[in-house]
Amino acid sequence: MRHKSSMLNTDPENNLPLKYKKVGVLDIGSNSVRFVIYELFGSAFSPIYNEKVLAGLGRELRSTGNLSPVGRKLALDAIARFKIIADAHKLDQILIGATAALREADDAQDFIKDVKDATGLDVTAVSGREEARLTAQGVIAAEPRAKGIVADLGGASLELIHIQHRKIQKGNSYPIGPFQMLGADLSALQKTDIDKIKSRIRAALNQQSSLPEGQNLYLVGGAWRNLASVHQARHLYPLKTIQSYTLKPGAAQDLAHWAYGSGFQDLINWPNIGKRRAETLPYSGLLLDVLLETFAPPNIIFSSCGLREGLIFDNMPETLQRRDALLDGCRDLAHGNLQGEHFAEPLFEFLKPVGEVLPLAFSPDNELRLRRAACHLVGIGKGLHVDYRARLVFADILYAPLAGLTHKERAYLALILFHSYTHSLATPHDAAINLLLSRAERDAARIYGAAMRLAVVATGRSPDLLKEFSLTLSDKVLHLQVAPSYESLLTERVKYRLSKLGQLIDIETAIHSA
Repeated sequence: MRHKSSMLNTDPENNLPLKYKKVGVLDIGSNSVRFVIYELFGSAFSPIYNEKVLAGLGRELRSTGNLSPVGRKLALDAIARFKIIADAHKLDQILIGATAALREADDAQDFIKDVKDATGLDVTAVSGREEARLTAQGVIAAEPRAKGIVADLGGASLELIHIQHRKIQKGNSYPIGPFQMLGADLSALQKTDIDKIKSRIRAALNQQSSLPEGQNLYLVGGAWRNLASVHQARHLYPLKTIQSYTLKPGAAQDLAHWAYGSGFQDLINWPNIGKRRAETLPYSGLLLDVLLETFAPPNIIFSSCGLREGLIFDNMPETLQRRDALLDGCRDLAHGNLQGEHFAEPLFEFLKPVGEVLPLAFSPDNELRLRRAACHLVGIGKGLHVDYRARLVFADILYAPLAGLTHKERAYLALILFHSYTHSLATPHDAAINLLLSRAERDAARIYGAAMRLAVVATGRSPDLLKEFSLTLSDKVLHLQVAPSYESLLTERVKYRLSKLGQLIDIETAIHSA
């Protein structure tokens, strides 16, 4: 049964103030125990504290049926520490997700009692189906447009869920995590008949799976996140963020074969990946290989969000779940600049009438969504030194924890804001921009950024003054007009900005009062 909490006592209407909340999520998995504190603003949430311990609770499940004794101590010590941190932060709520190890181990209830005695926390393992559902909710929270198969790999299990139109169609849990398939010694994969393991995986999937083929595959879980990071490093991918990192089937299959084949030892010894995590990576490649064969996905998309984010999203009122998390995230990022907050929507409406002459990088609906997001970020450079503001704003947006963005969209949004502050074509990260955006898409970002800059220069970021201006297209001429009583606002600098915008879109300009 789903339980809705009242932790988010926020105003549901878009035009009312949203309140910040802090929520902790304790994720007790078969391999790791992680505690994350999220700051919530509307439907957007971002981690402000994140710590994990690779306890390996489920490492001996296959051989003994019990939790690992070493893992129990590591996990209990970690949970006690996390509870102290949670109390110090005075969190609005702590949500707990306990998965395969604690629903399958014979001594799971003993461990749960130890946690209760030591910390006062009530732990209840979620079922396999519930884990699948919550994981899918996390993917939807990070990318509401997600459509396809979510695959969440833990230490003991794999959850597969079909999602479409923000809804969960079907899903289930399969006991084919690395600890269940290989036991405590994950290096045994090197000495095992690979074809036999693949056959066991296929058999487990075929018993219950009726999921559709030919749809996107979303990969969730620490092993696959680390595998994506390794792939980025090996291929010198310039945007070092995992959320929405996308591979085509051929590239994903090459990665999978390398992970459990010739790259096995490289993975086990990969720099900055702990041994307990690195041991799970070759098997994650093997499992990915079988999933590619089973579902024939057109795109393989890595998600940094899953069960933990799903717990948060699932506990939101439906009024918040329906909000646009991208726009709430942009509002959060720009929070503290009242001019920016109140200027955003008037700015978006001011630029709308000339939208037809501004080039598009995406479909019309998506372009409008990204332009609106850019307008909500217009005040993000508040207080930054004028010589560095464009560069710092660009970097902030490129790596900000914003939902609903592909890597291409993220680069586009960052570039718009960069050009809202500077005419320079050289960005702080040309490698990422040039890889992700075509010349035409870069030009589109530059032009919309220049249009935003015109409005800012003309009005001093005042929404009241912006109402006195209009920007229109008539007889193939771009007109900037202001009420006669505000004619003094039409400075040479404003005229220059209008002229520059006209040059970028190759159109005549006119400026006047009436």
